[in-house]
Amino acid sequence: MGSVVRDIWRSTPWFDAAGRFSVLKLAVFTGTCLPALWMADEFTSGRWDFPSPYVGLIYHSGLWATYLLLTCLLVTPLRRVARWGELAQLRRQLGVASFFYSALHVWAWFGLRGWDWATLLAELARPSLVVASVSIIGLFALAVTSVDVAMRRMGRGWKQLHRLVYLAALLAVLHFLMSPGSLQGVPFLMAAGYAWLMGWRLLDKRRLGASPGALTGLGLASALLAFLLQPLWLATFQAERSSQSPWDAMADNVNPDIWIYLGVPPVWMMLGWTVVTVGVAWWRHRHTLPHTISRPETAS
Repeated sequence: MGSVVRDIWRSTPWFDAAGRFSVLKLAVFTGTCLPALWMADEFTSGRWDFPSPYVGLIYHSGLWATYLLLTCLLVTPLRRVARWGELAQLRRQLGVASFFYSALHVWAWFGLRGWDWATLLAELARPSLVVASVSIIGLFALAVTSVDVAMRRMGRGWKQLHRLVYLAALLAVLHFLMSPGSLQGVPFLMAAGYAWLMGWRLLDKRRLGASPGALTGLGLASALLAFLLQPLWLATFQAERSSQSPWDAMADNVNPDIWIYLGVPPVWMMLGWTVVTVGVAWWRHRHTLPHTISRPETAS
């Protein structure tokens, strides 16, 4: 009985695969739970009651589901650039947490419509909800096969299935962009972040994933995407919802007075991320260069 209890205890999220207590995993587990606790407090406190507590829950649960999914994809680049192998154990934890918030997002969406199935089915025909549905189905498949038993039984098929995470993340970001309120800020940062994550994987296939020069180019390209995507999106998909011209949207990126209300524009955040990643890559590269071995001097 004691061994069973011990095995169950060591299967908790704060132990690593070897059964050792991990401060890193505990910190990440705590961090992924905090948004849910905050949402529960806001939902039940009455502060979200207008127009409905479900509106705030829908927004924030979807936001965190996407944040965590992109963070899950960020684990491998960070592990390679910073040469921090322990990060690999966080991928499953972050992926499951992302699915949890996705499920909460769906539950809140159902709740806002009073669980009226006729209304729910009618709305599912909307393009943004079709995109979201496919993404969540993919996340569900990844979550239920994330246990060790599934990994052993599926063999190579498990790795092929879990490549769906790239499609699920793309659709999650696209769903966010297609939402009515996606006119500035976070959705475009997520889109640029996803582009960086996919671009890094292309670099890594060419063994350039930790190259300061390659990371500089990738970061500048992602920042340019963040700069151009918003005005293009406002002029096309969001043209009926936005009264702001594409030129004004571009000008906001260099107007600090606007940042007080809208936050730091995605282009500057991507440039900041570029400075960090290139700096870490340069530092790690410099401190892992092979040292020249000098020959011992022969006695004359």
